[in-house]
Amino acid sequence: METKLKARISVKELLIRYKTVLILAVLITVFTVLKPIFIDSRNLLNMLKQTSFVAVTAFGATFIITLGGLDLSTGSTGAAVGVLLAMLLRAGVAIPLALITVIAFAATLGWLNGFISVKGNIEPFLVTLATMNIYRGLAMTLSRGRPIPIVNKAVTNVFGNGTVAGVPAPVIIIVLAFMLTFYLFKLSKFGFYVRCIGGNVEAARVAGIPVGKVKIIAYVLSALYACVAGLILASLMNAGMPDLGSTLALDAITAVILGGTAISGGYGTVWGTLGGTLIMGTLNNGLSLFGAQTHEQILVKGVVIILAVLMSNLMKKQSEKS
Repeated sequence: METKLKARISVKELLIRYKTVLILAVLITVFTVLKPIFIDSRNLLNMLKQTSFVAVTAFGATFIITLGGLDLSTGSTGAAVGVLLAMLLRAGVAIPLALITVIAFAATLGWLNGFISVKGNIEPFLVTLATMNIYRGLAMTLSRGRPIPIVNKAVTNVFGNGTVAGVPAPVIIIVLAFMLTFYLFKLSKFGFYVRCIGGNVEAARVAGIPVGKVKIIAYVLSALYACVAGLILASLMNAGMPDLGSTLALDAITAVILGGTAISGGYGTVWGTLGGTLIMGTLNNGLSLFGAQTHEQILVKGVVIILAVLMSNLMKKQSEKS
């Protein structure tokens, strides 16, 4: 009897731990059976390419959500970065200087989010809700509400339209961003501090962890990831567009939560974030193969997200009872 109970608990724990992999495997199997073209390498690479900017943003969001915060401004930051880059290149600024400028610009926007939240003792949700509109308004003002073509194709090839050995550049960026994120989150002192603060902020403060400084750095880091996502988006569109990335922040947050990172903070998983992003990319791509319209994709995606969260909560409750 005891052996059976232990086996049952073990199975439930495995389902909870690997629910993201399970959901992804089910989706891939269903779409492959119904539409065999889904598993074609060209389609899979295209799916990764179209999901790259969400993946990169979600990696940054993993730090923020593990801290117990939220960053709703990433989409607006990405749009502002794309617009600024296009303006600089059109003005004849050298590519290296233009890239350094937009990186510094994004870091400043992220620093403002963290500084206002920490020093003003304001909930990050409210701060980034405000800056989401401010940064979007800044992008609109700089561009006067119109797309600005990116005149230098070298930039768009590096971040969006180029390939290396047949692999799209954005897919390579996903791999590099994942490696950096894994190191920072799991192996560095900064990642350890983030998890400690998210788990118990007062205990972290008593332990001597510079809570305010870590939070500000996390928001700067989130903005830098959003900067890369903005460069990818602008490159894919061959223009800086002030309305790009309107749902990017919510898509990234959804991917992180689907991946198993606790919305209350304290626990995060980079592998899970990647899996959550792939779930969203698989849904979008599979539904597109069936000819689903945008509004239908949004509807189905919302239903799947709710079911995934409900399944996770149910499994956790059953595990606790056992």
